Parts: sequence; C-alpha cells; structure tokens
Amino acid sequence: MKKRLVLLAGIGIGFVLGSRAGRQSYENLKRQATNLWNDPKVQDGIETAREQIGEKAPAVAQAVKDKAPVVVDKVKEATDAGVAKAKEATNDVKAKVENDPKSEVPDDVVSDPASPMDEEGPAPTK
Repeated sequence: MKKRLVLLAGIGIGFVLGSRAGRQSYENLKRQATNLWNDPKVQDGIETAREQIGEKAPAVAQAVKDKAPVVVDKVKEATDAGVAKAKEATNDVKAKVENDPKSEVPDDVVSDPASPMDEEGPAPTK
C-alpha cells in the first residue's frame, strides 16, 4: 500500500511540475511567434507577396479562362471515346451470351412470388 501511495505522489508531483514547465514553454513559443509575426521584415515580405499576387492574379485568371474551352473539349472527346468503347464491349458480351448454347438456363424455379401458393407444385427432382 505504501508503494502505491509513493507512486501516486510521484505521479502527482510530476504532473504539477510538468504542467508548469509545459505552460512556460508554451508561453515562450507564443511570445516568439508573436514577435516574429510583428517583425517589420516579415511584414514587408508579406506585403510584397500580397502585391505580387495582386499583379499576377488577373493574368493567371485570363490564362485559365483561355485554356478552359480546350480542356473541356478534350474531356468531352475522352468521355465520348470511353462511352463508345463501353458500348462496344457491352454489345460483344451480349452477342457472346446470346449465341452461347450454354446460356440457356433450365427452368428450375421452385417458387414464383407472382403465383399463389396453392398453384405451386413440388420442387423438381433429378
């Protein structure tokens, strides 16, 4: 029992000291980040980037606008080609199934939900 109390006391002391050290580290990190953000050099860099983006954004938007119809046409062509291939493959499979004598399925329905139970007969036997 004494060992458990010592263990719990140690965990408690470690938690308290760790919390204080962790809080101090957090506050230091927060202060450094705030100082860095408020640094005039960083703010000048942010403003320069903002200006460059503002200058180049219209040109980028126009380039996207010019290329969009070409991309749309290519997507339509690829889609049409894919649809044509899928239809061809479907027709090939359909022809194979229709011409295959093994595709005849024997009538082994034991129960038809559309017919009354009185009309059902016994299951077919082999």
